[in-house]
Amino acid sequence: MTRNIKLILAAGAAAAVLLAAAFSFLNRARLAEEGRFDWQTILDSIGTRGYDAAVSELDARLAAHPRDALLHYYRARLYYEDGKAGAALKEADAAISLGYAQEISHALKGLVHGRLSGDYAAQRALASKAITYDPTYDFPYLLRAEAAYKLGDYKACAADARSYQHMRPRDKEGYEYGLLCLGELQDYAGAEAAALRVLKIDPRSHPALWRLGRLYAAQGRHGLAAKKFSEAVKLSGGRPQYHLDHAAACAAAGDFSCEAWEYYSAMSWREVAGYASYYHLLGSALYRAGDLAAGAEAAESAVKLDPLNPAGYRLRGGIRADSGDAAGARRDFARMSELDPSLSGEAGALSARLKRK
Repeated sequence: MTRNIKLILAAGAAAAVLLAAAFSFLNRARLAEEGRFDWQTILDSIGTRGYDAAVSELDARLAAHPRDALLHYYRARLYYEDGKAGAALKEADAAISLGYAQEISHALKGLVHGRLSGDYAAQRALASKAITYDPTYDFPYLLRAEAAYKLGDYKACAADARSYQHMRPRDKEGYEYGLLCLGELQDYAGAEAAALRVLKIDPRSHPALWRLGRLYAAQGRHGLAAKKFSEAVKLSGGRPQYHLDHAAACAAAGDFSCEAWEYYSAMSWREVAGYASYYHLLGSALYRAGDLAAGAEAAESAVKLDPLNPAGYRLRGGIRADSGDAAGARRDFARMSELDPSLSGEAGALSARLKRK
């Protein structure tokens, strides 16, 4: 359960990087003829008169010009931004059939398939098709890198990220994907360089700091990892996975007070506070830091949330033993042994130690 929750939290934090990609292809949309409105006009209309009014205006223009490819493309974009995958694809196909810019339209279809429907294979195929129409068009490389990342093809992801970096060296998105994919390939030097480029472009990028911390932790550089996690926490205002990773780095560096504080901070989030395993981690950290009273309280919560887990009784018994509650400790060790007979030897040894004390 703990592993699954951590993966969910990591994915949530990772999403902060993935969803930050800029839609540079929008800038390619041109006016078809004098007097026509462009995408910025639509956005302005949404901002001043609301989404429904902007759609009505676009529909009125389409009613007067039903074979206008650009207007169909704009409607596809609106449907995409409104989360309507089927309608967006229909309008994108209409734009394609009427001759609108093929690279832009196919890139839009890739976005719809990937980000709305989760079909990353289709996203990659459509991004590739957009590139065949115009190899100098930058956005499809970023789109294909994202699809490759989602599909676990990290080598291809890193290659497309590099292509985008060459085309748009001042955009952080290419380096963000490089950081993601090179990290998965365990190319720590390359991933670190990508993270540092992101931070040079955007010094307040807490996802980059967090991932840089994870890179250092993977290399056993726990003190440096803890520093980067701390910076990510401060810039972001706190994220569950940032606190959890910071706690682990502090523990590995031997700073148990820091570890306990970070686990405590993570408990502010419901997705963490509802699980016995995190109370166990908090209680263990407090125990190591010498705060027996707070550690006992966390251990008590772990036992209440998961009364059939022997680990909670082992922790609470150890804290009770060091707090002078020998009788309570014996009961916990006995319960630990009942729940998992393979631990009976350890439980007996712990009880014997109490007698010696």
